[in-house]
Amino acid sequence: MRSLLHFLTGSRTLRIVASSAGEVMNLCRSRGFVYWNLRFCGEHICLDVSLSTAKKLLRACRERGISAVAEDARGLPSLLWRYRHRWGLAVGAICFVAILIASSRVLWGIRVEGNRAVSDEEVLAELRSCGLRLGGSLSELDTEVVENRVLIYSDEISWISINLIGTVAHVELREVEGIVPEEPTYDAANLVASRGGTIEMLEEVRGNVMVKPGDVVSEGELLVGGLYDMANGGLRYRCASGKVYARTEYDFLVEIPKKVEQKRYTGRKKVEKSLIFFEKEIKFFGNSRNLPSTCDTIEMVEYLSFSDDAVLPFGIRTVSYREYELVEIEQSEAEMLDAAYEALYEQMESKVPDGSLVRKRVTSEITDGAVVLRCRAEYLENIAILKEIEIAD
Repeated sequence: MRSLLHFLTGSRTLRIVASSAGEVMNLCRSRGFVYWNLRFCGEHICLDVSLSTAKKLLRACRERGISAVAEDARGLPSLLWRYRHRWGLAVGAICFVAILIASSRVLWGIRVEGNRAVSDEEVLAELRSCGLRLGGSLSELDTEVVENRVLIYSDEISWISINLIGTVAHVELREVEGIVPEEPTYDAANLVASRGGTIEMLEEVRGNVMVKPGDVVSEGELLVGGLYDMANGGLRYRCASGKVYARTEYDFLVEIPKKVEQKRYTGRKKVEKSLIFFEKEIKFFGNSRNLPSTCDTIEMVEYLSFSDDAVLPFGIRTVSYREYELVEIEQSEAEMLDAAYEALYEQMESKVPDGSLVRKRVTSEITDGAVVLRCRAEYLENIAILKEIEIAD
């Protein structure tokens, strides 16, 4: 955003002999002169300053006998001076700036995220009824009050957050979710073992219990039945329910090679800039068709503001692409072991997300080409799953 401010206020590059660089830096610090983009230009240093600072700094350099040369001015003031005889352009620019300043106090856009069942139109209607509407005054807008009203009056929204960025309100919300049963409901069903193990305990079990603590069961074995024998020789059925905890065992294997690929940045970078005006975006620099084949993307959006209370609906979106190449490196034994244990823990959490780890035994093997971890882990977990019983008419 500084570059946009520098364009509006104007700037100039000063070229100073490198041997006087220290004296000039001390001069800027003592006088409070602000500069940016300091760089070496052959036997000189170059720095950018505002138009007013350029005059003061040049005068101070002449008084001290420092060789300093000012290059052509850049920015909006120099453009207006260049076209000073074309009054239409000047008047248009002044009107444009006036419109920007006036529009900075009005809400020009609302962006909604997080809604799935409720449409954008329904959310916008709810926000309008609660005091958030396009064209409304930002100085009179209290986002906390709007959020509380939405939560009170809406039956579909359970959480909402409104953030103002420039003249755009970014609305994030969560919808009220219906109560979904944890297990499917059947007229008749058994609880069977999803995995083999040793039964530890039963919790809130309903049905015809077929196992007890200490029993060893295999995958698919009946734990709690949904059928009962009746005295007259018939059968009564129900949907079994409850939790059956068992000690289970898992085997994990992780192998980390010694040679791995790693990113190395080449130093080449491509930058694209877009002009944001209200909710419209216009690209005016860059060509995405010539992007590097492998690159990291960094995106930044900055809105112009003259003060904390005056944020204009005018900004710059900057997207930087840093090119990198994949190079092969050799890891040390310590690095391979750290990577192996990290991969092992990730594998254990993903494979047994709801189990409680009781104990584990890990063995490692380090060869010339890799590190291999073998782990046998014992868990306490609920192994009961529903299996429907088909009842003939």
